[in-house]
Amino acid sequence: MRHPVRRMRARAAVTAAVALSGLLTAGPVQAAPAPDPDKLGRQAEILTEQYNGKRLALKRALLAQRAAERQARQARAEYERVRGQASALAAARYMTPGAESEVSLFMGDDPQIALDQSAASRYLAAQQVQQLRGLVLSRMRYERNAGAARERTAEIRRITKDLAAKKARIEKLISRIPASRGSGGAPSNVAAPASGKVSVVVNAALSRVGTPYSWGAAGPNSFDCSGLMLWSYAKVGMNLPHYTGAQYNMGTRVSSLSQARPGDILFFYPDLGHNGMYLGNGKMVHAPRSGKNVEVVDLALYWAGQFVGASRLL
Repeated sequence: MRHPVRRMRARAAVTAAVALSGLLTAGPVQAAPAPDPDKLGRQAEILTEQYNGKRLALKRALLAQRAAERQARQARAEYERVRGQASALAAARYMTPGAESEVSLFMGDDPQIALDQSAASRYLAAQQVQQLRGLVLSRMRYERNAGAARERTAEIRRITKDLAAKKARIEKLISRIPASRGSGGAPSNVAAPASGKVSVVVNAALSRVGTPYSWGAAGPNSFDCSGLMLWSYAKVGMNLPHYTGAQYNMGTRVSSLSQARPGDILFFYPDLGHNGMYLGNGKMVHAPRSGKNVEVVDLALYWAGQFVGASRLL
């Protein structure tokens, strides 16, 4: 009879041998796939334009807050002025008794004085009603404008918090994107229009070829996509918002890429997450994504399939 301890040792040895055999015959461990720079760049650009939109909303909310606070101060001053007038009128009426009865007009020492007092009393009463009405209305205006200012302040807090969250997400994505800057300088086969404002805008954008993409930037040494459009159009005195969604709603709509003219702003993806400037001959200049530089590209290679519309500003 075999000893139980020996049987346990033998069984353990067999188990270990099987496990070792499995380790020796197993294939190599697969390395995690490298992140796709274009995919990460697209995600970062979506967030960047959302960030730009929120930043524009914050600017508008700040302007609205200042306007509401100014109107509230004006309404408060008007309320205090009307309240002072109402108080003075109430005191004047108190000091000007009216006729106690029609008898006093005939039985008093001087009926004319009684008539004058009665008329003054009625006049002051009517004036007091008007002043009280004005007092109520001015108070309502003050409360309305003060409430609007409080709402704008709350909106600003919400937008600021959202901006901070988006900024953190963008920076996290960008940290995973390897740099692939490419060559600098404008290609020699791209010709800008000969003259006019369109020429100024196109040449401005082409002059930035080779400068790095940087989210939220609008030049002169780095750009995101809508920032490049903003900077270029500023050269002809046009003040564009720093947001693709707002730029899309400017100018004349061009629905077909075949109808685009040099200087038109082209928009891509249903969420309007990217834009660039049309140069003619099927090419555009744009700030592509984090890790790359401003460049000129052939639309037919990829972007024509993502086109959703264009804006003609000149």
